[in-house]
Amino acid sequence: MAAEPLTELEAAIETVVATFFTFAGREGRKGSLSISEFQELVTQQLPHLLKDVGSLDDKMKSLDVNQDSEFKFNEYWRLIGELAKEIRKEKALEIRKK
Repeated sequence: MAAEPLTELEAAIETVVATFFTFAGREGRKGSLSISEFQELVTQQLPHLLKDVGSLDDKMKSLDVNQDSEFKFNEYWRLIGELAKEIRKEKALEIRKK
């Protein structure tokens, strides 16, 4: 990465990517998350944001587009995008209430 300090947004993006690779490949392929790696990642790193999602099994099935029981980065990124949309909705409601 750049020699200059990262902006807050750049650091957030780097964290999202680094988190994926921290959990990916502990078992199985290095570039994807197994079901247990995915479960470990979301329970450790997203416990507050996923509490209202419902069944984790249902969420995993909806994200695993090719149904190969592995989560590539693009499938993980879909989860991040869905969570970001929910946060945006909450922020928009807060702004409207003011």
